[in-house]
Amino acid sequence: MKIKHTFLLMASILFLISGIDSCKEVGPEINLGNNQNVVTDTTYVETPVATPDLKNVLIEEFTGVRCPNCPQGHTTIATIKTQNPGRVVSISLHPINSLGAPYSFSVQDFRSQDAQSLFDYLGQIGLEPAAGIDRKVFSGESHILLDRNKWINYTTQQLSETPKANVVIGDSYDSINRELTIVAEVHYTQTVTEPNKLTVALTESNMVTAQLDGTVIDTFYVHKDVVRAFITNVQGDAVNTTTEAGRVVLRVYKTILDAAWKPENMHIVAYVHEYQNSKEVYQAREINVIP
Repeated sequence: MKIKHTFLLMASILFLISGIDSCKEVGPEINLGNNQNVVTDTTYVETPVATPDLKNVLIEEFTGVRCPNCPQGHTTIATIKTQNPGRVVSISLHPINSLGAPYSFSVQDFRSQDAQSLFDYLGQIGLEPAAGIDRKVFSGESHILLDRNKWINYTTQQLSETPKANVVIGDSYDSINRELTIVAEVHYTQTVTEPNKLTVALTESNMVTAQLDGTVIDTFYVHKDVVRAFITNVQGDAVNTTTEAGRVVLRVYKTILDAAWKPENMHIVAYVHEYQNSKEVYQAREINVIP
């Protein structure tokens, strides 16, 4: 898989420099002026149409260090990922609320306004842990965000779906200036009519700081998949083109990693999703910042 990502990055950069062969119709290059991380946004049509990849499921978990039941949510997600290796992408978000307030002896504060904005956007349900499974409102449910007792069954259900688009990502990291270049591609495997967005985020794992677990504060708790930054807008960057089968959207982003982050523990997460009549995620992908 890492070979594929490396090849993609090289091929995409060559594409940006030299163009592509005659079997692809080149579209205009568009700069997303409202996102300073964007280097390039371009599109083309490929033939033949890409074969759908296996479906990966996105779990967006809202949690907090003062949430006594949240470690159970973390365990549930770890179980889901163990049972479905390489098929589940999880991100952990810490909204700005009393359940996320760090202790006086906490090493880090994971809360962010971006997490709060996404919590509001997806629809709070008044409890944590809460998580969205592919941002889908399942039959019999009224909300995207769900209690942890429902995560396993709905993830299993989503794993059997065929994605409407493939997502492939590659990266290049310059350790001297901590500059990260991300190449994200969306390959539509069928025609879709709903407006789409692409979201790219950075997560970090293996941070040790206090977490309430039941009635006990665990000062050596290991936190996983915490969102450090959104490289796109929090709700994603719009796909400003037709989305017929064979359409490819290619974007290049650059950002500088914060000095406090450890790139060896970080991941790039990308997902393509609807945002008007529904917010459902078609496909998600995750790679290491450093292979």
